[in-house]
Amino acid sequence: MVKSLKKWVESIAYNHPKALGYFAFFVILALTMSISYADYQFRLAEEQNQVDTKLNEIEKSFNSTLNDAVSAGKTLAFLAKNYTNISQNFEEIGSQILENNPSVDVIQLLDSGKVVANYPSSGNEAVMGYDILQNGPRRVEALEAIRRNKMLFAGPFDLIQGGKGIIGRLPFFKDGQFSGFSSVIIFMETLLKNVHIQNSKESPFFIQFSKTNPNSGILEHFLPVPSDQKEFSQIKASTFLGSGKWFITVQLKESTAIWQTIPVAILRILLAFGLGIVAWSFSRQPSLLAQKVKEQSQTILESNERFAFASKATSDVIWDWDLISNQVYRTDLFLEKFGYSNIPETNKAGFWASIIHPDDREQVNKNMESVLASQDTYWEQEFRIRKSDQTYAYVCDKGYIIRNKENKAVRMIGATEDITKRKISQLELAKEKEKLENVILGTEAGTWEWNIQTGETLFNETWAKIIGYELSELQPISIDTWKNMVNPEDLDRSFKALEMHFEGKRDFYESEYRMKHKNNSCVWVLDRGKVSSWTDDGKPLMMFGTHMDITEKKAHEETLLIANQKLTNANEELLVFATLASHDIREPLRMISSFMSLLQKKYGVTLDQKANQYIHFAMDGAQRLTFLINDLLEYSKIGFDEENAEFIETRRLIEEIIPLKHRVIFEKNARIVLGNLPDIIAVKTPIRTIFRNLLGNALFFTREGVAPLITIEGTETEEFWEFSIEDNGIGIEPQNLNHIFGILNKVNIRDDNKRTGMGLAISKKIVNQHGGTIRVSSIHSEGSKFYFTLKKP
Repeated sequence: MVKSLKKWVESIAYNHPKALGYFAFFVILALTMSISYADYQFRLAEEQNQVDTKLNEIEKSFNSTLNDAVSAGKTLAFLAKNYTNISQNFEEIGSQILENNPSVDVIQLLDSGKVVANYPSSGNEAVMGYDILQNGPRRVEALEAIRRNKMLFAGPFDLIQGGKGIIGRLPFFKDGQFSGFSSVIIFMETLLKNVHIQNSKESPFFIQFSKTNPNSGILEHFLPVPSDQKEFSQIKASTFLGSGKWFITVQLKESTAIWQTIPVAILRILLAFGLGIVAWSFSRQPSLLAQKVKEQSQTILESNERFAFASKATSDVIWDWDLISNQVYRTDLFLEKFGYSNIPETNKAGFWASIIHPDDREQVNKNMESVLASQDTYWEQEFRIRKSDQTYAYVCDKGYIIRNKENKAVRMIGATEDITKRKISQLELAKEKEKLENVILGTEAGTWEWNIQTGETLFNETWAKIIGYELSELQPISIDTWKNMVNPEDLDRSFKALEMHFEGKRDFYESEYRMKHKNNSCVWVLDRGKVSSWTDDGKPLMMFGTHMDITEKKAHEETLLIANQKLTNANEELLVFATLASHDIREPLRMISSFMSLLQKKYGVTLDQKANQYIHFAMDGAQRLTFLINDLLEYSKIGFDEENAEFIETRRLIEEIIPLKHRVIFEKNARIVLGNLPDIIAVKTPIRTIFRNLLGNALFFTREGVAPLITIEGTETEEFWEFSIEDNGIGIEPQNLNHIFGILNKVNIRDDNKRTGMGLAISKKIVNQHGGTIRVSSIHSEGSKFYFTLKKP
């Protein structure tokens, strides 16, 4: 039985070596892939363990911070229940509590729901007297804390005193009745620092801090996702903190398990492949040996005859094609020239046809079939073949055809010559010649050739035509022909340009100069050239170049230069006039205001009410006229110079403007929301003016009893930056939408005397100078939205 099995295996290995090779390959492949999969699962488990460990660290730090807050809250609640009037000594009490609980930023005492004491008091004045039980968003979680009679944490949310943080509220009771809260505040910055949450670019983890909003029921995330992170891995872990109903999630940004496994898996596949080849190679050796012995005997018999006929053909790669068996023999030079070995696959006639360039294949096959079907005994053709490195070579294929008694081609012997270098040179020369001819014809350029050492010069007919001559009229031609035609004032400049090229300071020669036309007029010429050869001692020898008629271009440049100068002069004169005029007008206005003020101070008590009212009208009119003159002067001075454009961080620019409006923002309880704001390249001061004007209008035209909400956003397109400023103010009546950007247009009855109606006109002028547009959409009594664009430089 064992002997029979052994013979069967040997028979399979001898007669079917490929089957044995495949079997070995797939067995080893299955084994190595199972190992790779187990390795991949192990790496995933390691990454999950890293995430779990990180989550545990954060959870411990979080609980430690909250324990500080609970300790501080319980201490204050104890004092509030057992002592009276502790708010009088709250600075000392709060200081000691915060010193013992460093994780807490602010501690508060609330009488019922109203804040009656803060520590530290500085910076927290705005919250004094605030009643959380009267506020909708804060009321729900405060009542929950009373119901559960334990400290519950709310937030994070925007604090009234500024910033963002979490608030822990511990209710306390006196005589069984709810009395108030002991409240602690931990700012968001302190919380993130204490629990070591830092979503840096270098960190392998992304940490999210979330909570379901008790009012809306929506899950809110408090930590931003990095803008450059498109997608995280699925390896994550979460925990729930009941004291604040928070979720903390730690997620691995990118899993490397698969990438660490792939290289090893590839090596294992290659190993399986290699062992399969080894098994196949060993099993096929006996059959190959027998075949080689048989073939070698036949080869020896045919060799003398083959090379006798090959001598009739050319050298290079000699080949012998048996048309009956369709087998081809080639010399070893075939490997050297084209990189293919003499193996059975390459010795088939079909192989040669497969490496002929697709564009040449049809014509070559057609010609070969025609020659073999005819009575011809000689074949020759040039075409391209693909080398083993996938590049193409040009060859000249020649062959001698042997025919039988019936004149049928039975054998063909020949040689293949590599003519790539010669062919490429011919093609490149033809292309360059065609390109040069097209350039000369298309541009109507004159051409010249100059032997710098002898002065011999050749011009084409177009060169002579540019200056009004036939070429025959300029004979005899030399370099002096050119010198005599160039304006003497421009000749020295051209010689200097030539010297710089000869000395290697410029890659080519270029000069613009005037030449004398046959009709005695002046022709402007653009002359370009380059030295093409040098003498043995390094001197320039031959130089080629072109002449272009640029007379019309020069005339346009001169016209444009004159127009620009006139425009510049007009602008300067206008600016000087505006400055002088504003000064001359303001001086009498100052005198009117001053004397009216003196008149009121000295005689105001003796004048009746109507006289004092007239004086007030005169002074107010003078003041409004002064504001108007200043705005008109500013409008006339607005200019734009691209050289002053700079990189601007738009968000920072707006954040610098907002404090300037602090008083009106505070008085009206306004809220300004900054959305996405792309950075730009522009002139900074005018851009600041646009945002200041539009923000000022949004804060001025507000509705009674409605807290202003102003949203500033921006987007970026391929050619423009677009910004929008939206408010919920009184809006603009439809009939006024087309007039608000005009000079001195005041379209709202609420405009006060100090507003001149120039703000939007100034903004429009700045936007136009930056290549953009400005527009507005508005619904009366609901708000307005201004849009403006800035063109990218």
